[in-house]
Amino acid sequence: MSLIDDFVQNVSKEVGKVQARSQEMLQSYNMTNQVRELERKKTTKLLEIGRLIFDKYHRNVDVDEAILKDKVNEIVAYDHEIGLLQNEIDSMRTQNDPNTPASKRADAKAGFNPTPGFECPRCHAPASKDKAFCPTCGEPLKRETGEETVDVEPNGGSGS
Repeated sequence: MSLIDDFVQNVSKEVGKVQARSQEMLQSYNMTNQVRELERKKTTKLLEIGRLIFDKYHRNVDVDEAILKDKVNEIVAYDHEIGLLQNEIDSMRTQNDPNTPASKRADAKAGFNPTPGFECPRCHAPASKDKAFCPTCGEPLKRETGEETVDVEPNGGSGS
């Protein structure tokens, strides 16, 4: 009877693994579709900006700067959302890829998500503004300036 119990237990484990993997794949597929939809919306906004600029310079139509700024802000928001979703997708892939180094898998499992557009000033690896040190080289990502802590920008300046 023990042999049958072992067999059933092993089959149950494998079925559980397959179910978990299929859930991960479905989640990745859904996030990828969200990214595509955001990219489509971003492209639409870019075309709208292009039409407005064309009208302004070719047809001498008065185009309010506020309209252009609003459209640019929408594009920036789409870029930010795309970056967050892409980081999540990359994290899921990292956790499940057997060829990924153990350190990267550990970072992904621990919930490390780089901030889109933010990188280490020393090694230029993607980094998180929420972390004090670069996960790749250990360089401080923040520095103390008397009363406040500011992010270190890759170009040597500082931001907030």
